[in-house]
Amino acid sequence: MKYKNIFIDDNFPSDFESSDIQIPDGRRADFEKLASSKFALVLKFNILFKAKVYSVILKKYFTRNISDFFKSLILPSRAKRAFKAGQMLIANGFLTPQAVAYGRKFLMTMEVRESTPFYKLLETLPAEKKKKMIEQFAQTIGKMHDKGIFHGDLRLGNILVKKNNEDFDFYLLDNERTKQFDNLPMHLRIKNLVQVNMNRDSFGKDCLDLFFDFYFAQQTNPLDAPKIKERVISKTTKRLASKAKCK
Repeated sequence: MKYKNIFIDDNFPSDFESSDIQIPDGRRADFEKLASSKFALVLKFNILFKAKVYSVILKKYFTRNISDFFKSLILPSRAKRAFKAGQMLIANGFLTPQAVAYGRKFLMTMEVRESTPFYKLLETLPAEKKKKMIEQFAQTIGKMHDKGIFHGDLRLGNILVKKNNEDFDFYLLDNERTKQFDNLPMHLRIKNLVQVNMNRDSFGKDCLDLFFDFYFAQQTNPLDAPKIKERVISKTTKRLASKAKCK
C-alpha cells in the first residue's frame, strides 16, 4: 500500500507479532536510540495501532558523501534497496526483520524480540551451545552463498540470534547492499567470509575450523575449499593488522 511517498506492507498489522508492552492512554512511548554508524540514525519505539502495541525499529539514512547524493537522484534509495533485499532474502528462505514501511530516507521494521547480536553470544554461550550455534550459522551462510546471495555487510553485529527450541534462528540486518547473483562472484564470497572472520578470536581456532567445514558442506558446486580458506585467513590477518595500526 502506498500513501503519498510512503510504502506500507499490505499485511500490516494482521501478520505481525504484537508486543506485551503497555502504553498508558494519552501518553506517547519514548524513543530509544540504538547503536548505528554516523551515516544513520536508529530508533526503537512502540506504537499503538488498532488496540495493539507493536515494537518498531526506525532507521533514518543520511547522505554519506557527494557521490551518494548524486546516486540518490537516479538510483533507488537506500531504504528501498534494503526493503527489496529483505523481501528477496525471505523469498529464499532466510530471516530478516519484518518491514513495516519505507520512505525515501527511512525504513521501519519490527523488532526481533528476545534476540541477541551474534558477537555477544560468541563470548557468553557455554562451549557446547556455542559450537552448535556456529554449526547452524555456517550452514545458513553456506546456503545463502550457494543461492548466489551476497550480504552487503556481514559483520557479526548485523546478525541477530534468536533461540528456537534447541536450535538458533539468524536474522540478517542492514540489507541495502545485499544482492543475488546467478553465480556468486568469488571476491564477494571471500569478502563475506572475511567479515565473519574478523571476530576469529571470539570463535577460537577449533570453532573457526568447524565453521568452514559446515559452510563448505552446503555448496552444491565444487569449490577449492582449502585455497578459499587460506585466502580468507590471509585477508583477515591483514585487515586485523591494519585495524590495529589505526588505533
